[in-house]
Amino acid sequence: MIQHARRAAAILILVSLASTSSAGQLRIAAVAEPRISSTDRTTPRDLIRASHGATHKQDEGNQTGEGLAVPESDRLRIKIRMMAALFNDGAISSLGFEQQGRLGYAIIELAGKATDRLSYFVEINPVNETRPLPSCGEEFFFYPNDPRNFQAGPNVSCEPDGRLRVDDYRFLALDLIPQQGPLRQAYLQYRSGRYAIRFGRFIVPTGFGWEEAGSFTSKDATHIQRINAHASFGGMITLTGRRADGSVLGTVNVAAILGEGNRNRDYTYFYFADASLDTNSALTTIVSGSLQPARGLELRAAYQFGYTGSKVERLPNFYASKRHDKALVFSGRYQPTPYLKVFGEYARYTWGLTATSARLLGLNEDPVVKPGYYAGFDLGVPITPSVRVGTVVTREELTRDDSLVKLMSEQGRFQAALGKHERSVVARVYADLGRYVTVALFRNDLSNPFPWLSGITPVGGPRAFQPDRGSNKYGLVVRFHVP
Repeated sequence: MIQHARRAAAILILVSLASTSSAGQLRIAAVAEPRISSTDRTTPRDLIRASHGATHKQDEGNQTGEGLAVPESDRLRIKIRMMAALFNDGAISSLGFEQQGRLGYAIIELAGKATDRLSYFVEINPVNETRPLPSCGEEFFFYPNDPRNFQAGPNVSCEPDGRLRVDDYRFLALDLIPQQGPLRQAYLQYRSGRYAIRFGRFIVPTGFGWEEAGSFTSKDATHIQRINAHASFGGMITLTGRRADGSVLGTVNVAAILGEGNRNRDYTYFYFADASLDTNSALTTIVSGSLQPARGLELRAAYQFGYTGSKVERLPNFYASKRHDKALVFSGRYQPTPYLKVFGEYARYTWGLTATSARLLGLNEDPVVKPGYYAGFDLGVPITPSVRVGTVVTREELTRDDSLVKLMSEQGRFQAALGKHERSVVARVYADLGRYVTVALFRNDLSNPFPWLSGITPVGGPRAFQPDRGSNKYGLVVRFHVP
């Protein structure tokens, strides 16, 4: 009987995958549930008997029996998104790794409704490379993720790929979102009128998503976009306001999350434990909202208050300590015509050791303030009814200040100093081929004041502390989705 049940389930999946809606969307519907009206006298025992009868018919080879129908349904829908790129990144040129062809993400999205008000959403992405790894080090180079930097703590084995997955300046992944293993997002949502409650792991609404603002990969996204791209476990309440005609006027979100996924950005490596594991007893709070006061105009704001990491008094260590994780982000976008969008963001982050951790380590107690902005435009025109070409250009300026720069500045090491800026100009040319495929070329001219703090250029030998000539990035991107 179990064998037959498995066979029936397999047939159901195959039949479902072959079915498409009239709009071309790929859908898999759950098995239709028996519906009992107010006048129906069917009892639960009758339903069980009917189910047994249907199974018996299937055992006899009749695959059109009850329980195997595949109707149009919102209980389960599947979408697929994929992004890949061939790129050159001078920041990972050590040992000849600068040219790579990689899959950025291959996302399977599962969504559906359990009831009219309760829905679920799951994203599975097996490509998970955003997390830094412990480096084995290299002669004449400084790697902040070298386990030998830990003055105290558990033993951490180094990994050869750690020289490529260091920090926000030397990284391999094309994706931006930190994941919990293969899970990108997975949450339940209850909606009633203007209110929605979300619980699980979700992408936090802070600023524009990188693809919303015309970026394709982590290699051409601005640093502010990469910092704001954050998924975490928690809960969120959303209030949506609408105009009389039903269009959205604005939204307000209040979220409480673990927030640990951001800890590696400020060098809280915490012995390279999984960043989805919470080390801090206090939740991170985020309040954000959007407003569309006029046609084509959207304004957003977000405030985040929280901490990452934890102060381990028995094992005091700079790389495993408690840090500030606060942010204030203002975003704006205006589309005066169907062909042109202009956008920009201002961000002010507060990072650095908390006062208690700094005192434990004998360091300066002042937090690190990291302000910056980017601005850009997206100009695109249709060439044929199914082809649109365009260009996106952004310019960013952001202070290089963080906990590591502050530490090295205090210790007088590696020519580090607070107040320096990283700057970038990114140009992209893209073509939307139909509704489902986008092909793009990008070039990111990036200036990093301290490339040697990320293992990009040497701190010893004849080429020590040379100006950054190796962080520029360019490449070809293909993005595909099945709605």
